[in-house]
Amino acid sequence: MGFRYGCLFETEWQEAQVDLTSWWRPQPSRIPVGKMGYKRSVTLAGPRMECEIYPVFGRDDESKAKAARRNQSREAQKRLNRKRAERKITQLAEANFNEKDIELTLTYKKHHQPDMERCQKDVRNFLDRLKRFRKRNGLPEMKYIYVIEGGREKKNGFGVTNFHAHFLMDGAVDRETLEMIWENGYANTKQLQPDADYGLEEISKYMIKESKQTGRRFCYSRNLEKPLIRATDARSSNRVVKAIAHDIRNEAKEVMERYYPSYRFVECRVYYSDQLDGVYIRVIMRKRGKREPWERNWRR
Repeated sequence: MGFRYGCLFETEWQEAQVDLTSWWRPQPSRIPVGKMGYKRSVTLAGPRMECEIYPVFGRDDESKAKAARRNQSREAQKRLNRKRAERKITQLAEANFNEKDIELTLTYKKHHQPDMERCQKDVRNFLDRLKRFRKRNGLPEMKYIYVIEGGREKKNGFGVTNFHAHFLMDGAVDRETLEMIWENGYANTKQLQPDADYGLEEISKYMIKESKQTGRRFCYSRNLEKPLIRATDARSSNRVVKAIAHDIRNEAKEVMERYYPSYRFVECRVYYSDQLDGVYIRVIMRKRGKREPWERNWRR
């Protein structure tokens, strides 16, 4: 689900920069509104809702969009891949972890610094031993997300960062036990503290901060709950989209909380493309209470 051409809408609109009036004039129009209106796609990850509002293309515009996507530069594709990784890890974290769970960092003793291959093997062995420990002690199946970092040049130019692993993990096992099972050094833990608005977004993005340099992504257990996507043909009119773009802070809040009254508005970002008409809007909202009946019909 979602907008397949969102990658082409890279330039974020800043309200104070330019008068938007020219966007909506029939002719000429710098960034005209979509001729066929807009659709909405909603993704739910735990208490977090992400909503995309995107233009509906006719046959000619669809062909133009496909050609533009095929001709994307390598740098644009890298930016897209990174955004996808950040969005995926954030959604997985939000759907599976909360303040009862932990952030775990596995590091090595000072005189025991492995290479990447050895570190990967050590982390896999750690997980295998931890699974056996949990099974022996009647603990539930483990949930985790992790990424291995290190091996890149330090900012000051001297040496390279040591290999280590960052985890998000359920909090069923205490720190002393984790350190004993790790065996190679230190297992530092912190209780997760989700932000009131953005949840676990900051720590999730921090975990893959080095992926831009190394290309490495994150790993996670198979038993994680997947984000839920609402299959919908819900529409937003050109009039509503214009209103949001003209007044992102106020109009977007009013419109989105009217669409989804059981969620509160957190953030709205509006993007435009140098190649395609219309605008692309991403909205983040936060759950007020229990899940609504209509949400149970979403698909994974």
